[in-house]
Amino acid sequence: MIESSPLRLEYAEPIDGLRVVRQSPPAGAASFSATYVGPAGWGFDPAAERGVARMVNHLITTAAGRLDRVALARRLDRAGATLSRDTSPEAAEVTLWGPADAWRSLLPVLADVVLRPRFDPEDIARLRRQLFERQLREETQPASRAERELRRAVFPPGHPYRETGLGDRRTVERVDRAALRRFHRAHYVRTGASIVLTTRAPLRSVVEAVREEFEELPRTVPERLELPTLSDRRATTVRIDLAGRSQVEVRVGGPSIPQSSPDYPAAFLANEALGGRPLLGRLFQRVREQNGLAYHASSHLDTMRLGGSWTAAAGTGPERWKKVVPMLEEEVDRLRRRGVPQGELDSVRTSAIGEMALALESTSDAHELAVEAAYHELPRDYWATWPERLRAVTPADVRRAARRAFDPNRSATVVVGPLRAPRDV
Repeated sequence: MIESSPLRLEYAEPIDGLRVVRQSPPAGAASFSATYVGPAGWGFDPAAERGVARMVNHLITTAAGRLDRVALARRLDRAGATLSRDTSPEAAEVTLWGPADAWRSLLPVLADVVLRPRFDPEDIARLRRQLFERQLREETQPASRAERELRRAVFPPGHPYRETGLGDRRTVERVDRAALRRFHRAHYVRTGASIVLTTRAPLRSVVEAVREEFEELPRTVPERLELPTLSDRRATTVRIDLAGRSQVEVRVGGPSIPQSSPDYPAAFLANEALGGRPLLGRLFQRVREQNGLAYHASSHLDTMRLGGSWTAAAGTGPERWKKVVPMLEEEVDRLRRRGVPQGELDSVRTSAIGEMALALESTSDAHELAVEAAYHELPRDYWATWPERLRAVTPADVRRAARRAFDPNRSATVVVGPLRAPRDV
């Protein structure tokens, strides 16, 4: 048995392009986690089949190999295991979680869903109905609509970050079994992919198991995502009136930096101060606590391998949104121009460093750190040295990073909801 810090990863030599990463579980953990993460995000969707990446990622965990939907669910239940999935513009991942001593007997289940999805017709039909419902919510619910419209206001047509991956009714109807198989063959491959295991088993055993179970993983090289150059322009505003709704959702956002950027630690702390930690953040304090104008107020910095995006968000009433919008814009602008003073920086930094301990309380939380490091090809000690890098950030670093990560020349403001209130208060 090997005992070491979950914050220090072990990277094996790639197996024909497939990266293998081992992470020790937290002390006393009784479970393991295993993830396949690869270049299968919705940024790869063909224009006529938008939604196919999400559909493939969902369906591969529904039925695989000899196991239909019911049989797979029963297999997992008997083992005390679960399957989960996630999709982003750049990547898709599938995670298996289960008892620590069952990792070797359950790894074939993960291999089955990654390599041999069934794409049964009844499962495809069921998923189509679910996607149609999500598309309807995206069109009619202020929060979902605001997120979609912000992407479209910031990123040009053809940009992999422009869409939400749900497609529309027409494109999802075009995705048949052949399209699902075609996407699966092209994107669930070795090159650009990783298998990450959080287990007490030694790296040698992990590599041997991955080599055996994932031998069928295609060796083809997938297409590469390309980010088109974004031209400088003035900030834009989009307003969409959704009559009959009770809440107005406000989003201010734009493109940002990749996770690998040297500015990321400072940009991370800049976002924490703005609203990444809602109770400490400026947005929550000003918009909600001091003025009582919003139901929620926060910010998010989403960094990916190629680029990223940032969002400041608030939900308010139809009679208040005209006051909330300038507050969000002003706080973002203040962050860019003035940065974060030393006392405030120390506060959010201490909170962020202290939170690392929470990520080590369970196998699943620690595993997320390992998957993130593997996907972004970060150094094996990236999380072990993360507190040190945060402590090195100065107010000047934060101000400089904020100007890059929260670029004012490409930002947009989106307001969605019942905008025609009887009166403003």
